[in-house]
Amino acid sequence: MLNRRFFIFSTGAVLTPWPVMAADTANDSVAASLAEAMANDHGYPSAGMVAGLCNARGQQIVTCGSADNGRALDGDTVFDIGSLTKLFTSAALADMVVRGEMKMDDPLGKYLPADVHVPEFAGRPITLLDLATYSPGLPGWPADMPALAAKPFPDYSTGQLYQALSRLTLNDAPGTHYAYSNFGYGLLGLAMARHAGMDFESLIVSRICNPLGMESTRIRPTSRMQERISPGHFQKLAKVASWNMPPAFAAAGAFRSTANDLLKFLAAAMGSKPSPLAPAFAEMMKTRRPSDKPETQVAAGWFITSGHDDTLIWKDGGVLGYSSFLGYSAARNSGVVVLANGNSGVLNLGKHLLNAAFPVQG
Repeated sequence: MLNRRFFIFSTGAVLTPWPVMAADTANDSVAASLAEAMANDHGYPSAGMVAGLCNARGQQIVTCGSADNGRALDGDTVFDIGSLTKLFTSAALADMVVRGEMKMDDPLGKYLPADVHVPEFAGRPITLLDLATYSPGLPGWPADMPALAAKPFPDYSTGQLYQALSRLTLNDAPGTHYAYSNFGYGLLGLAMARHAGMDFESLIVSRICNPLGMESTRIRPTSRMQERISPGHFQKLAKVASWNMPPAFAAAGAFRSTANDLLKFLAAAMGSKPSPLAPAFAEMMKTRRPSDKPETQVAAGWFITSGHDDTLIWKDGGVLGYSSFLGYSAARNSGVVVLANGNSGVLNLGKHLLNAAFPVQG
């Protein structure tokens, strides 16, 4: 049975499309890598994978397997993207910061209801930056969170989240220890949405999706997206339905998206195309803190791994039935999106596609 630790929750100018790369042996190699990853993942297999590639030559979509919904896999196939949502959350926070609407060092309690007690450690409050950089001093999930094996996602209210926060005692000073926390990101999204005076999905659509032209990135799929959703898969390729996360955890992993949309986000993050969000992406990278992974730091939303004469900036995600990766190589100025309709291990695959010196296994 799955438990909480299984899951990773890993008005402006619109970007013009990149030219499409010509098909070449490099893309054949990518297709082979996808096929090998699917063939070797027997525990939590995928029916299909989509990879989106971008570099100075343009962009390309490479697929392997099936969407298992009667449609061929392509760059517009819709997947649950899990914790890639955290990148949208951090990017929207950074946009609010550069516009002077919030500050990274603002305490979380400033933006929550007055009756919510936000714990401190020796007088040190949890800040928005602590939440965004995976160092809030909070656990991964609230102590009273039900196990995540059931479908749909457990009905856990915003009120319950606030109560869990109010009961908590911090064991570490915020900002001093890495702690991957869906609890913390859920609170961050609620704080941002309350301050903006709108629900979290509307906040991300207005701050991120609309400026970047990401029309197939939503929590609640549009009718056009519904037609293109690939079902997720679990053991023995059994189909599973998408999770509908409650508002309490929307900012941690509620969005769906496509490879084509995520390539737009990636191009903006890389600075490869002009973007109204360029100041926000720069703000996300200003603070770097240690993680629990070798040669890896964290920024707001991002993980930053050094090695093999390169620096990879990335994030992965997963919910029951889906897994995802988005990242870019600073040395090669190239980016990769990988989406799978199963819980295949795409983290190492994504890094390998960015720089072949990073091993697929291990």
